[in-house]
Amino acid sequence: MQIHLKKFMFRTGVLAALLFIAGVLFFTFSNVTWYHNGFPILLVGYLLFSWGIQYILYRYSTKRLAVFSRVFMLITGIKLLILIAVMVILAFTLPAHFKYFMGQLLLMYLLFSLIEIRDVLLFLKSQSGKN
Repeated sequence: MQIHLKKFMFRTGVLAALLFIAGVLFFTFSNVTWYHNGFPILLVGYLLFSWGIQYILYRYSTKRLAVFSRVFMLITGIKLLILIAVMVILAFTLPAHFKYFMGQLLLMYLLFSLIEIRDVLLFLKSQSGKN
């Protein structure tokens, strides 16, 4: 489990670094006026959030498939509720930047979710080969 988690952390760390570099280049070479210092903070926060979720999924993937399936669905639901709560908070605290934060959050959700699901499936496949 530890090796898979470290690989996941490396992959998502590289993804976060690429997203950060892309953001720096975008905001440096374009004439946007809506930049906010919260963009990099949101990226780091989502990265840490993703690492925590993946750790929980790896822990439960060693259980029976029925248990893992329920936990996976529960974690996915909780993750969506947390992201909706973050969006609502951003909508009220930073209404002028909300649509940009929402776009960034949705992009991160899609990219990180693809990596999360792929990693869990590969981990489950490697675990089933050991049994």
